[in-house]
Amino acid sequence: MRIITLNLNGIRSAARKGFFDWLARQDADFVCLQELKARPDQLPALLFEREGYWCHWHGAGGYSGVAILVRKEISPLPPAFDHPALDFETRL
Repeated sequence: MRIITLNLNGIRSAARKGFFDWLARQDADFVCLQELKARPDQLPALLFEREGYWCHWHGAGGYSGVAILVRKEISPLPPAFDHPALDFETRL
């Protein structure tokens, strides 16, 4: 099993530096991303509609935000997270 976790410090900045090309070459079962600093509607579907993966974005209205990609072969259902009492900054 391969798990990747990255603090992107902004997914748009990471995209300009080749993040999506790099991600396509990885054979990860889980990809955990922190500090997105963007919403899915601010990006091409390149990340959150990756073939073979479920994707869940949480937050990213501005400052922080996280996302997780899970290989569909591992999880029959898409991931979902909801813990507003602990996650008011969208970091979980």
